Amino acid sequence: MEFTILTFLIVLCLLGLSWFAGSGAPYIPTKYPKLKELFKLAGLKPDDDFYELGSGDGRVVLVAAQMGAESFGIEESWLRVWWSRWKAYQLKLSNAHFFHGSIFTRHYFSAEVVYIYMLPVTVDRLEPILKEELKPGAKVITQKYHFKNWKPTKTIDDFYIYTKT
Repeated sequence: MEFTILTFLIVLCLLGLSWFAGSGAPYIPTKYPKLKELFKLAGLKPDDDFYELGSGDGRVVLVAAQMGAESFGIEESWLRVWWSRWKAYQLKLSNAHFFHGSIFTRHYFSAEVVYIYMLPVTVDRLEPILKEELKPGAKVITQKYHFKNWKPTKTIDDFYIYTKT
């Protein structure tokens, strides 16, 4: 009996720690109120392809999906991917998709809007990738940290919106 309880507690601790796994940024969720306004400002339309790089608990992807976008979240933590998929299922959002993996091994050619809330080192690494892969007119939204070599076309509070030319 004691072994079973101890095993359960260890598994519970490991699951808790896995929530914080990932290397691009610590888990700090984006606050809800500004997202719809921000996405409208970035020109997100129904049927657009929306990507969140480092999707955490999925809240940003789910808001984009609720606005009608085909939404994709890329996340390194399996636990957060499963949680996000569960939330999408509960909300009946068949246009919200979550994938486990590295944001650096995916391609973003189809994206109309990309959302990033990462540490500066990750934002710096993503800048040349997105500049090369995105189609003209695509938007990139960064929160708090901005690109060094790409001038934002719009800003709202601590969000920067960039347009691929």
